[in-house]
Amino acid sequence: MNHVSLAESGLGVGSEEVLTLFEPFAERRFAPTDPDWIRELARRERKIRRRYWRRRLLGRLSAGQRSHDVVRAEYSKAWAGIDFAEYDPARGVAPRPSPWQWRDRCWFASDVGATRVRQLLLIRLLEKLSPRHVLEVGCGNGVNLMLLAGRFPEISFTGVELTREGVRAATELQRLGELPKPMQAFAPLPLRDVGAFRRVRFVQGNAARLPFADAGVDLVVTILALEQMERVRSEALAEIARVARHHTLMIEPFRELNERGPTRRYIVARDYFQGRIADLPRYGLDPQWVLDDFPQESYLHAGLVLSARRPARR
Repeated sequence: MNHVSLAESGLGVGSEEVLTLFEPFAERRFAPTDPDWIRELARRERKIRRRYWRRRLLGRLSAGQRSHDVVRAEYSKAWAGIDFAEYDPARGVAPRPSPWQWRDRCWFASDVGATRVRQLLLIRLLEKLSPRHVLEVGCGNGVNLMLLAGRFPEISFTGVELTREGVRAATELQRLGELPKPMQAFAPLPLRDVGAFRRVRFVQGNAARLPFADAGVDLVVTILALEQMERVRSEALAEIARVARHHTLMIEPFRELNERGPTRRYIVARDYFQGRIADLPRYGLDPQWVLDDFPQESYLHAGLVLSARRPARR
């Protein structure tokens, strides 16, 4: 496995492109030494430490775990209240900005800006991999797939989502004749078909029991979805590997990227995903490279891991 920088990834994505996509959703910019930035990080770190030690004292009691029911309830509420207007670059930063960092830059920003950057990375990877069928596991409100469909109308896209509310948010948007103008503006590159989002298939289902055939899709994608699946980590990874024909692409907070310090405490406190990139081969996935050279939440570092599906033994 090769840990690469943005320049080394071969994706052709430059630093200025990343900043252009991310910064419309930044409320305030800081130097790393700015006292206001340091104070805010310290305040948040104190909260994380309290929660971390409370969890350590309680041990792994089921009351503190992100069970299937806990995750479903949390995201049912989130997707029921989703406003697609928050993706409008002209609208400015969305509510509840959080600390973000990249290289020597620091921001209070919405996570929507990071979604936009990830879209560009996904586009460049799809251009290289040329899949015919893409499955996103844990697709939420479907925004990733609907935007990708507009750029790649020749690809068949399917999303599986745990909550009824997420599927409903996506399918209600699909009733429109074309993708709304603000979302077209959100896309990092021009869309080739503004009506292709209507052809994305959304399915309500569980990542631990995916309703797809063995090697049924060319590429399986997860984007901060395994983050929520620590309680079913092994089952979900096995299912993702089972249905992938050629590749998997996971943008997740792998343990190697959050080994110690504030990010480690945050993940433990939240009972988030703790799987390792080094564990993927046991599921039949061979990591090709990992990229984490893009804007990151200060307390949760995600890596983009491209893996090849190992051919099944006969």
